[in-house]
Amino acid sequence: MNLNWQESRDSIMAYVGQLSQIDFEFESPLQGEARIFRTGQSVVVQGTLRTVLRLQCVRCLREFSSPISSTFDLTLFPMKSDGSEEEIELKEDDMESGFFEGGEIRLSELACEQIFLDMPAQPLCEEGCRGLCPVCGKDLNLEPCQCQRDERESGFTALKKLKLS
Repeated sequence: MNLNWQESRDSIMAYVGQLSQIDFEFESPLQGEARIFRTGQSVVVQGTLRTVLRLQCVRCLREFSSPISSTFDLTLFPMKSDGSEEEIELKEDDMESGFFEGGEIRLSELACEQIFLDMPAQPLCEEGCRGLCPVCGKDLNLEPCQCQRDERESGFTALKKLKLS
């Protein structure tokens, strides 16, 4: 089965907001395409996701738009309801699998998980972002500041004097 769907910005923000404190916003609707098929008792979901997120740069604290395009290939297994809570170690292949319960697969949840995985861990507004001055807080991308920076000695200062032959 092939499926195209779209989640509105408000709908997806409401869902993500229930999960945890978030420091980003969806700037556009989440658009998804998926191919879903059964293999025995498991279900394979392959697809693509597209959206634009509003992130904050970790260096200069400016907000910026970040387009996200993600492909995924997940195998979903039926949730066992035998009541056992045996702890098992995950293998590498298990990272591309999940579970479904009661014959229902929630594509919105799968999509959010994939977006979280594809978000940059340290978002930068641009690769060469110069950040903020540690003394006066001026955005160094806009203009240089006139602060006198105190070069404090650290344990690595001696390495500057090291000459390699």
